[in-house]
Formats: sequence, C-alpha cells, structure tokens
Amino acid sequence: MQAEVTDTRTLFTHYRQVKNPNPEFTPREGKKTLPFCRKLMAKAEGFTSRFDFSVHVAFVRSLGKRHRMPPLLRRRAIDALLQGLCFHYDPLANRVQRSITNLAIECGLATESKSGNLSITRATRALKFMAELGLITYQTEYDPQIGCNIPTDITFTPALFSALDVSDVAVMAARCSRVEWENQQRKKQNLEPLEMDELIAKAWRFVRERFRSYQSERKLHGLKRARARRDADRTRKDIETLVKQQLTREYASGRFTGGLDAMKRELQRRVKERMMMSRGKNYTRLTMATVPYNPPDYENPADVGGFCTSVAGRRLFSARNARSSC
Repeated sequence: MQAEVTDTRTLFTHYRQVKNPNPEFTPREGKKTLPFCRKLMAKAEGFTSRFDFSVHVAFVRSLGKRHRMPPLLRRRAIDALLQGLCFHYDPLANRVQRSITNLAIECGLATESKSGNLSITRATRALKFMAELGLITYQTEYDPQIGCNIPTDITFTPALFSALDVSDVAVMAARCSRVEWENQQRKKQNLEPLEMDELIAKAWRFVRERFRSYQSERKLHGLKRARARRDADRTRKDIETLVKQQLTREYASGRFTGGLDAMKRELQRRVKERMMMSRGKNYTRLTMATVPYNPPDYENPADVGGFCTSVAGRRLFSARNARSSC
C-alpha cells in the first residue's frame, strides 16, 4: 500500500506540470510523406534515450551553456517533435515544411486556454534546446511589410544525420530524387528543367511568397472588419459619402484608373460591400456560421422525421391537420 502511495506521489511530482505528459506525433488524416522521411522517423524513435543524445548534451555542458540533462518531459517532447520534423522534412530544400503551430498541434504539445488562446511554448522550448545541441537550425524572421513573423526556418544539420546514422550519400540520393521528380512535373507543364540550386531557391521563395500573400489577404480582411465595426452606426448616405471621398482621393493620386462609368460601378460595389459587412455583423470573429434550414413537409408525417416525436412537433402537426380538415 505504501509503495502505491509513493508511486502516486512520484507521478504527481513529475506530471502535474503539463497536460499531456506523453506526447505523440499524429499526422493529419490522409497526409503522406516520402519513403526517405519514413526511414528518418524510424531511426529517430527513442532518440533521447540513446548514447548519441547524451554525448551532445555533455558537449553543451562542457561549454557552459547547459548544466544538466533535460528533464523527462522535455525529452519526451523532443522525441515527439523529431517524429514530426522528419515527417514534414523536405530533402530538396533541407527544410521542415510545416509551421511550428501546426507541428505543436500534431505532436500534442499545444494547449488552449479558456479564452481560446493557443500556447506552443512547450514545443518552442524543445526546438530551441535542439538548436543549442546543434542538431537543427531554428531561425525566426520578422517581416515589417506584413507586420508579423515569417514561418520559422527549421533545417537539419549534419550532426543530426550523423546521430541518426544516416549517411551523406543517402541524403544526397534523396535530394537528387526530388530534383528528378520536380523536373518531371515541370516537363508535364511544358517548362524547362532547372538545376538543383535553382529548385532549392524556388522552394524557399515559394514558402515565403505564399505566406506573404496569405497574410496580406488576412490583413486586408481584418481592416475591412474594423471598418465595418465603425460603419455599424452609419447610414447608407454617410457610407456613400465616405466612399465618394475615398474614390476622389484615389483618382487624384493616380491609384484608380478608369472613366466615369467605371468609377460609378466601383462606388456601387464598395457601398454594397460596406453595407453588407456592417449590417450582417461579419466584422466579429465570434459570429457562428448559419446553416441553411429547409423546413419539412408538415402535411406528411414521414417527411417530418424526428420533429413529430417532440411535444411541440405533435401539437403543431395536429393543429395543421385540424385546420386542413375544417
């Protein structure tokens, strides 16, 4: 009995700190990966319990950057993250093609507060520790153009491949295989094949350009929501006056090109858009999506379905039959 109490106290001492003491990587349903990535995942299982991991930690301790082995919960988080990193690894760009937020959710390392705020601190701390060991590179970059951070660049270092017992020949073979596949896809689109360096640069540009375009769209939509919140108390005439002033300024500065008819059509479009967003309450993030409702045929009990099983349904159905018989 005393042994059971001791074990319970030990478990509480270790696991009361986090909500998920045993994180596991679970990929999105239907998501596939490369055979090379599957081999990396198999070699990365139980990495923190191996001698190679202890050697890397000892080396960092000798430099004075760390003072002890990471705790058990941190090591479990690293094991789960390694599975996710290997799953989303792109051998061509030597980059993990997944954001940290989605990676933390898939690994069970993200928590959500009652107010709906998402926390991925457990994942970011584990990634920073792996970067201190020299196994990965972890770099964030702020883009003033869109006003937020670009997806973090996570790359694998030769030290990680060496610790996982993956040779440089295997890595280069996987990279060349991706180059051949990319050029085959370009050939189907009647495009010229590219060299490896050009494909790598293209892969890195694609991630950043796609994220910038997405964030620009979201920022524009957020500005429209804020404007709709201000337009909620305005009349249609007030909104039309504001849009006319806006179009006049754009036409004077050369941002709007077109004739009088085009300006009138743009005026109607903008006024309609602002009226719909301000009156439809699309400016709030808490609005529930409305589901279209198709009323059943109350004249036929078979079409009513489960509605007639309730008291209100039976009363409404009997009342309709009484009116129809009169």
